[in-house]
Amino acid sequence: MKKLLVLALLAVGMTAYAQEERGKKDITLKDGENDAWTTQLAVGVNLVTGAPDGYKFAPFKSWDINWTVVQYNYTPNGASQTYSAGVGLNWRNYGLKDNNTAFVKNGDLVELGNFPEGAGSRYSSIRTLSISVPLLFTQKISDDFSFSVGPIVNFNAWGWVKRNYEMGDDDFEISTSKIGQTPVTIDVMGVFDFDGLGVFCKYSPMNVLKTDRGPKFQSVTVGLYL
Repeated sequence: MKKLLVLALLAVGMTAYAQEERGKKDITLKDGENDAWTTQLAVGVNLVTGAPDGYKFAPFKSWDINWTVVQYNYTPNGASQTYSAGVGLNWRNYGLKDNNTAFVKNGDLVELGNFPEGAGSRYSSIRTLSISVPLLFTQKISDDFSFSVGPIVNFNAWGWVKRNYEMGDDDFEISTSKIGQTPVTIDVMGVFDFDGLGVFCKYSPMNVLKTDRGPKFQSVTVGLYL
């Protein structure tokens, strides 16, 4: 988790630097008369909704990092609307608030279990990595302000549960894959952009795990969009 956050912060810094150097509101890979190819970064906090009793998630242990590697943006002549489609990667984790319990895989089912007795620095989460396809509509209000809205299709190719803890002087990190994440999900995202700095909200109404593979829950994500 720490490594991913460091990489995200580095990417944010590189984004800000590139924006300043280019004098543009996005990192532009290729710029045309009516279109452009850009790359986007979104970093936010996952707020879990609909979780069953006993499953308590902590927002600041639950993160969402989305990198749209390439995005095509088309603006018709004389229009203030832009139509965008992209492809990227989305990493999400959902961390438990209660450090006395951990996610474990029991057969095909993800459920709550316990850490070893006497374990310290305990942390457990569900994690997914997806190929994401955002389809956005942007309305320009002024030179400095715009808003975007649209669906994001996620192909959730990887999923795993993770436990971290200490026993004496030893650190343990246990990951279990093939957790039965929902293979395809659709989110709805809105972005408010002011002078190149965006704030986004993403609603994910579909369950993270298949209905017969673990607890049912969804999420709302809020954060920064660059």
